[in-house]
Amino acid sequence: MADMTRDELIAYFNEHILYELLMLRYSRNLLRSQPQQLVWNANFAAFNVSARNLYEYLSNKGGNNEVNVHAYLPYAKTFRISSKSDITGTLQKINEQVFHMGRKRPRDTGKVTLDRVETVFQWAESNMLSLVQSFEENVRKEIRMERADPAIVPNVYTGGPTGPGAPTTTNHVISVGGPVLPAQTHTSHISGGFPALKPEESD
Repeated sequence: MADMTRDELIAYFNEHILYELLMLRYSRNLLRSQPQQLVWNANFAAFNVSARNLYEYLSNKGGNNEVNVHAYLPYAKTFRISSKSDITGTLQKINEQVFHMGRKRPRDTGKVTLDRVETVFQWAESNMLSLVQSFEENVRKEIRMERADPAIVPNVYTGGPTGPGAPTTTNHVISVGGPVLPAQTHTSHISGGFPALKPEESD
């Protein structure tokens, strides 16, 4: 696969990498404010998809068809990824709990808590901001960081879910805020509330 040009890398970053950062921020905010169980579960899944995508991007995971941070290093020579030791255990739990129907999938105990979500969020957030800050000035000025800001509402959808104006997957998300709730965990069981679990320590 041919190397991407500077302009292609910037366009990809603005459309796809910042979209993952946007969804990471947006879903994390909803996890801290959403008391309805099934909506919380949906946002938990969304958070984990974007968290894993950003982790693999920043960690240079994947094959020749994957775009990762290595391609951007000629324009970010001072960037250094921070230690992953605090999040590897949580990512393993997420992998078992969300991405695979394995025998190790947890039931009522041992699930990822909001405390662990926050640890992963802070790692991805800080490394993404560090990467952008390390870009050469002529590249950094073309990075559209507003595209990763959930407080900006670039697209509003109204209408029925099956009508001609119904949305498809998009890089534009409407922000929702709210108060911080106690630690919550994803559950595959329908119930009237969240289980009363103690926050788990970070790995």
